[in-house]
Amino acid sequence: MLLCLVGVAPFLAPLARRATSPEATELLYLLFKPVCHTKPERTLALAGVLMPLCSRCAGIFAGFVTAGIFPRPRFGVRACLGYGFVASVIMLVDVVTQDLGLRPLFHPARLLTGVLWGHVFGLGILALAREHLARPERLTSSA
Repeated sequence: MLLCLVGVAPFLAPLARRATSPEATELLYLLFKPVCHTKPERTLALAGVLMPLCSRCAGIFAGFVTAGIFPRPRFGVRACLGYGFVASVIMLVDVVTQDLGLRPLFHPARLLTGVLWGHVFGLGILALAREHLARPERLTSSA
């Protein structure tokens, strides 16, 4: 559930900014400032308002949502590290080919590579939580 709340925040921010005063949602935008460059040409607009994250980072947060809603496949931590490496390589290819000018900026590719990476990262967080909660010493330790 927490993954979903975190993941949906950057999508709600522009809608909240449009519905309320910009000052009311400025804190939410400031929270995302250290996370992403938010270059306008790389940032999607929702309801005519720029998101607090670029399209790739928005995809990552959307991936957290997909992992929270569809926590499958149920990988262990080691598997998530392996698949996370693969997702990172795919994202890196997207970044490099775009930044070298080998192809134009393409928001769907940025979103998809972000969702893939965010989903695997979210599955890793869930795997860590499962392994931590399954440790017997947590159940038998006394204060």
